[in-house]
Amino acid sequence: MSEPRKASADFYFNGKSVTADLKGYLKNVSYTDPASGESDQLDITLQNIGMDWLGRKYPQKGDRVSGSLLFQNWEREGVDEKLECGSFVLDNVGFSGGPLEVKMQCLSVPEDGSFKTREWTKVWKEVTVKGIVKEIARKHSLALRYYGPEISIRSIEQSQKTDSDFLVEICDKYGLKLKVYNRSIVIYDQTEMEKKKSTATLSRESFVEDNWEFEDSLEGTYTGARISYKSSEDSEEISVYIGLKAEDADGSRVLKINETADSVSDAYYKAAAQVNKSNESATTISGEIWANPRICAGVTVKLVGMGKAGGKYFVDKSMIELSDSGTRQTLEMHKCQARIAYAPRAASSVSAGGSSKTYKAGDIVQFNGGTHYLSSHSNAAGNHAAAGPAKITLTPDCAGNGGAHPWHLVHTDNTSNVYGWVDEGTFS
Repeated sequence: MSEPRKASADFYFNGKSVTADLKGYLKNVSYTDPASGESDQLDITLQNIGMDWLGRKYPQKGDRVSGSLLFQNWEREGVDEKLECGSFVLDNVGFSGGPLEVKMQCLSVPEDGSFKTREWTKVWKEVTVKGIVKEIARKHSLALRYYGPEISIRSIEQSQKTDSDFLVEICDKYGLKLKVYNRSIVIYDQTEMEKKKSTATLSRESFVEDNWEFEDSLEGTYTGARISYKSSEDSEEISVYIGLKAEDADGSRVLKINETADSVSDAYYKAAAQVNKSNESATTISGEIWANPRICAGVTVKLVGMGKAGGKYFVDKSMIELSDSGTRQTLEMHKCQARIAYAPRAASSVSAGGSSKTYKAGDIVQFNGGTHYLSSHSNAAGNHAAAGPAKITLTPDCAGNGGAHPWHLVHTDNTSNVYGWVDEGTFS
């Protein structure tokens, strides 16, 4: 005789199993799993016919709750799968009559609650993103799992912000994703996550009763961005471009960022992050699927058999619900698009104009006079600039360099007005 498919939940309160104690009371369990920016959430609904939960069984806010979902004989008979939901704090308890129920809302936050409630003010100087997260994680007795690049920050202010909001703000600025899971702060690079192999393949038949919505939009999407940064030596603003195609190319859509970065590296990270975030909303699909415990927030899936909607998608949010009426899973996903990636290059020396002499960013040179351009790409607009001393601020091996006018110079006195991209052989 074959065994039926079955989904069930297992709970621990303050380290003690309560699964047996909840038997006969449990009506509904839902687990909401966002990829970034929000707390994981575990909601437990119990029947309260005997009013026990308003009396001797009254739940205590602040209790530590852990949970898992077990899927028996799910894909095929004899094969079970377990989804670990992680560790939570019982944050809210609600009661209702008609029907008599108790609803417990559990969030993946530290026990003391200050991570999301207490505001702090601090100026962080000469730090890295990882260093900031490490200090905040230690403050709240959380482990750190960091899967991102080493990003240096000259100065950033945390002004009357909770640590939770501050970390979300930093991650948004630099193209990283953040979540608190199982007593850990997890930071990861979404560009790298989207490169990973898809966890599952979905088709139209995967959606329950054909329940899905697909949207494809051009508005609010970009092929590149222009941003300014301040030179560390003379505080002059220098404008740079990074993109998937040349700034002046046909079909180019350039985001103008009204912010001044601290350095060229800071500028490129921030510009890439804003373009990538905007483009994530270009093509999306959501819907209810036949529950699959292997599909969770942060993984990619392949969508087939749905025409132009097909392709590789990143799961932004998953919600699994277990109840007497069955097991449901809803997904919110965005299509994986070409993303702007930036990795700072080590300082290098580059030959100019076939000369045996090499130059690097920061060198003072003599500009010979000629045209300086708006960008390093071909067809960029240009104007005449007078000869005179100038500083090299960007070299041909910088990120996003179009190569047509590969050197960026800034005049050092009033002799010259050069301030832009110049050709090979125009300085010495």
